[in-house]
Amino acid sequence: MTASRRGYRVVIVGAGFAGASFVRVLPRSLRRPGETLLIDREATYTYVPLIHEVAVGRLHPESVRSRIPPLCRRRCDFLQAGVTGVDLAARRLETSEGAVDYEYLVLALGSGAARPPAEMAPHFEVFWSLEDALRLRKALAGAWRAAVNRRSEREVSEGDLTVVVAGGGATGVELAAEISVLFRYLERRTPRNPSVEPRVVLLEAKDRLIGWLDPFFHEVAMEKLASLGVEVRLNTPVESADERSVRAGGVRLPARVRVWATGIEVSGLVRGLPGEHDAAGRVEVDDHLTLPGHPEVYVLGDAALYGAEFREPLLPTASVAVQQGPYAARDLARRLRPTHRNQDTARPAFDFFDRGYVVSLGPESAAAEALGLRLKGAAAQALYRGVLLYYLKSRRDRILTGADWAMERIGRLGFG
Repeated sequence: MTASRRGYRVVIVGAGFAGASFVRVLPRSLRRPGETLLIDREATYTYVPLIHEVAVGRLHPESVRSRIPPLCRRRCDFLQAGVTGVDLAARRLETSEGAVDYEYLVLALGSGAARPPAEMAPHFEVFWSLEDALRLRKALAGAWRAAVNRRSEREVSEGDLTVVVAGGGATGVELAAEISVLFRYLERRTPRNPSVEPRVVLLEAKDRLIGWLDPFFHEVAMEKLASLGVEVRLNTPVESADERSVRAGGVRLPARVRVWATGIEVSGLVRGLPGEHDAAGRVEVDDHLTLPGHPEVYVLGDAALYGAEFREPLLPTASVAVQQGPYAARDLARRLRPTHRNQDTARPAFDFFDRGYVVSLGPESAAAEALGLRLKGAAAQALYRGVLLYYLKSRRDRILTGADWAMERIGRLGFG
């Protein structure tokens, strides 16, 4: 469909965790043609928490990608378009398909990868999207083939099979573990030995890994990464990079593959909203997840800075997003009831329930803390897979992902 200045009571921007969970619990009064519109620049959604498994060939790309229009069936209209601006005074969105007027706006735009400094950007693979994962898979496969096929010492360069991952958050830790396991798999499956030893180096600028979680995660990650042969360097920020190496902590590390996984940043649209913003660009919202001064605008998920005034802000995680979406939908339902209009005191504030966190440490291990219970190893990995399967968007996605996991010992996509 095209927008062409069409108006809707509710417009949702973004079909990620927050936006999709909002759509699923839409009030019945809004589940009619012409009432609610979902906008996303893509027609498919990528399940980002699993792309590190795509990068090492354990999952097929289609297993982590699902179509957005079926989410809207019997719930809302869908418009594939990019949003270029918002006029809060006029209650109007500007999109690549025309303008859209709204009565209520839900911004669930998610986030993107924090980029390396401009002078280093050409020398790193940024890791955030499915396309990034496929580029990294190609780079890893190319590095392995080159190391195996070189026949003389004169052809060998230091760092030919070294991977440097910059960023010791959950993404960097999961990726480093998976790449190390991949190299061990390839060593078993390849008849010829590579010309150099595979090496994975994880760089973290601060004094512990996954610093936003309990130290338990750091301890388990350090133990497991050491057993996998990953070199972890703490208090080691990246200082510079070129096409063959990275300099960090005053030491030059030759590396053919260099990955940047150091955090998130939000879109320019969110950065342009009025109000307080954090370093990543997230905008502060009130107790009802609405923009101060604009109660008709909800900001959800990674774009929202919630709780900053009174306590530590909530982290930009899927666990937060999937609770904010349903809350906002129910809050809007309360506001639309005639008896509740202009009675904000009857609206409970958003209350996040901490269900815990799980960080994968390769295909057979993880670290988890859920409802006060701490797990590591195979039990934590089983919980990790169960949680991810639960949050996949359809039965088809669960079947495909489960089948890939069942077949992972047979072969790796892109690696033979």
